[in-house]
Amino acid sequence: MASFDMSTLGTKGCYLTFDAASQGTLFVHWSETPIEGAIAFFAPRKNVPGFKVAARFKQNGGRSELIREMSGGTGERIKRYYSGWCQYVKLAKSFQAAFVMYAFDVLPMVDIALIDGAKESDNIVPVVVGEPVESLATMSAVGTVPHPNPCFTATTFSKEYFISTGNKEGVALPI
Repeated sequence: MASFDMSTLGTKGCYLTFDAASQGTLFVHWSETPIEGAIAFFAPRKNVPGFKVAARFKQNGGRSELIREMSGGTGERIKRYYSGWCQYVKLAKSFQAAFVMYAFDVLPMVDIALIDGAKESDNIVPVVVGEPVESLATMSAVGTVPHPNPCFTATTFSKEYFISTGNKEGVALPI
């Protein structure tokens, strides 16, 4: 993963941003240029029909709500925050994207892990801040938990156990 250079994909893509509006909201923000304060980015590789790309980049300035009412730091609200991260990674996979999580301090930091469905062993792929995940094509599940959290430190999980463990500590879902 670390040898892949995200800059080769340019800056056109989907940024994940946060706004305090509506008791805390994560937004996907499609843009051709970097978005200040973004907490993640993916560069789509999938050939998307022109009319769909134009709609994503131009409607509401390219910005749309992903999840809201996630502030508060405990219980269901923090689960909504973790769910937003998982939904964003799932969206990135749907666009055959390369993905990177940035360092941020406006929200609680998270640990994100993926299950590589093409592997039977050593199938846990941790997402490291600033280190791009070149491809999500073979990933079959994503989990997001509070940082630091040791629940994804093993090297091999079944998909079912990964999702069960992830949902106890945060949120996990198949992608």
